Amino acid sequence: MVRAILLVALLLHPGLGQAPDLEWERVLGGAADDGGLTLRKTGDSGLIVAGYTASRGAGGRDLWLIKTDPEGELEWERTFGGPGDEEGWTVLETESGYVVAGVAEAGAGSPVAGGKDLFLVRTYSDGYERWRRSFGGAADDWGVSMVETEDGFVIVGLTCSFGSGGSDGWILKTDSDGNEEWNLAIGGSKNDGLASILESEDGYVVAGTTESYGAGGKDLWLARVDPDGNRIWEKTFGGEGDERGNQVLDAGDGYLLVGVSDPAGSANRDLLLVKTDLEGEKIWEETIGSIGEEGGWSARTTSDGGYVILGYSNRSTDQNIWLVKVGEDGEEAWEETFGGWGRDLGRSIVSTEDGGWAMTGWTESEGSGMDLWLGKTEGTGSAGGAT
Repeated sequence: MVRAILLVALLLHPGLGQAPDLEWERVLGGAADDGGLTLRKTGDSGLIVAGYTASRGAGGRDLWLIKTDPEGELEWERTFGGPGDEEGWTVLETESGYVVAGVAEAGAGSPVAGGKDLFLVRTYSDGYERWRRSFGGAADDWGVSMVETEDGFVIVGLTCSFGSGGSDGWILKTDSDGNEEWNLAIGGSKNDGLASILESEDGYVVAGTTESYGAGGKDLWLARVDPDGNRIWEKTFGGEGDERGNQVLDAGDGYLLVGVSDPAGSANRDLLLVKTDLEGEKIWEETIGSIGEEGGWSARTTSDGGYVILGYSNRSTDQNIWLVKVGEDGEEAWEETFGGWGRDLGRSIVSTEDGGWAMTGWTESEGSGMDLWLGKTEGTGSAGGAT
């Protein structure tokens, strides 16, 4: 009887539990390795994508910034870097252009203190460089996620140059011209790092991975900090295995943590979702996966109160880009994979004007070697307002 009712519901509402089809995809790159790490919807309904390219630029990997129209057609591309490796991990559209943060090795065209440094580039609206800055110490430091404030930018990542030992979570504040105002390392004696930041009413919410706190191994790490980066509270989520936090999403009544769970004694990795209230107290936790490996890198809210998550799924000899929809309670509603015979991975997702989803990452299944992948699903009206 229950199955009959569900069948009738699906016939009357064909969108229920049904993954959207891919409307278009683009593969960008050359003979060497290229990839997309982050994207945003722009004010003209196009897309701005940041990542890296070894097929273009000054040598090694260069930070790669790409602007497309709403159909994914290339409007312009720019590279930033030197003979070393540079990557763009987070991008924002500003009133007069774009700002990208990531990582740079010595020789990127800005003084690099040593090893790898956090790399910050601001451009005009056509992508040409306005200025570049680097921040760090004698060891490796880099930026992973960023928000714009009224008077500048706050970037989070990790530092091996400062802090308590190993790597630490790193929060850095600059003015609108990229001049450092303050930086703060948070963490313990082991390896810790931050991967995501949200601006809150009285500071910031940050998330990442910690080995210094929690139940053992690596755990998801969620913290609320004041406007100067000082911790107000922090929470960890995990067990005896390893759990990694890749994004914190504003869920309205709390936060959604997105990452990967690698339980102790298990050969499989699963997508890990943790929903908390505004004080970081856990409401629910869900793992989604099967035989093989699955993980989540980026998520957005949907109009029905649920979430859509982008990541990867490796259930055979191939690894595919994986798109998963869950309800407000974390229960899986549908899933879809994109890719082919090679190693493909989805890194960032945004909603589009027609209710679809635009995504970026990389693919080995198409193009030459590893190439930047950009795709969009058909509009379903279920996308939320986050960009």
